[in-house]
Amino acid sequence: MAATIAYFGATGGSTVACLALALEAGYNCSALSRSSSKLQTLLLERKVPQATIDAHLTIIEGDIRDQPSVSKTLAPPFKSATGTANATVQLIISGIGRPPIFSPNPLNPTFDDPTICQDAVSSILAALRSLPASPKKPLIVALSTTGISSQGRDIPIAMIPLYHWMLAVPHKDKKAMEGLLLAEMAKPLQERAIENFVVVRPSLLTDGKKLGTEKVRVGEEGKETAKPAVGYTISRDDVGGWIFDEIVKGAGGKKFGAKMVSITY
Repeated sequence: MAATIAYFGATGGSTVACLALALEAGYNCSALSRSSSKLQTLLLERKVPQATIDAHLTIIEGDIRDQPSVSKTLAPPFKSATGTANATVQLIISGIGRPPIFSPNPLNPTFDDPTICQDAVSSILAALRSLPASPKKPLIVALSTTGISSQGRDIPIAMIPLYHWMLAVPHKDKKAMEGLLLAEMAKPLQERAIENFVVVRPSLLTDGKKLGTEKVRVGEEGKETAKPAVGYTISRDDVGGWIFDEIVKGAGGKKFGAKMVSITY
């Protein structure tokens, strides 16, 4: 069990789903949020008891581009036998993103923050470098998307117009975010801010009910593999559930390390 898990973009559907499961399982978590009350409300709506939130979650109010706030999230205070101390987390889950704006033209959506994903990862890496050296560097799990693979098609043919036309702007951002993680892993271990990464590429997200990790198909893309799982959709709850089951609770950090993992129904 990771000592503490840091969440970024914690009010997003996939990320809050994973956070709720982690809290209910007794993991200590920190979360950066622009609104503490909104995050608490979302967790309560998911039936996470207030006592569990109070005992296991530290919320830092701030913005992902504010390095002091990011640093506090990565090294939150915790209680020990000698008082309150800080230690860098061992697992980071970033689900940062912004939804499209479909008004006034629903066929030509706009995006109010077209570099939010790459800026988030850049900010996290910079904050990690600013913190005192830790015996073990953290694993970062970053939520990306299908449709941006450079090693072959990972979406159904029918989805290509939607992905390459309407979602071109956020997909460019996601691709740049992945590039930052690949560049970080190309450095010698002593120069890296992270131990490793896992990029999770869900297919088109829905607000549908959770079907369970056993219903999720998984594909991989890495230096030596290119076997994506091609599908149409997956619910946000199942994305969060898969991350919790396979990476937070399971051994997916090692199995999928330095890979782009596509998940779909």
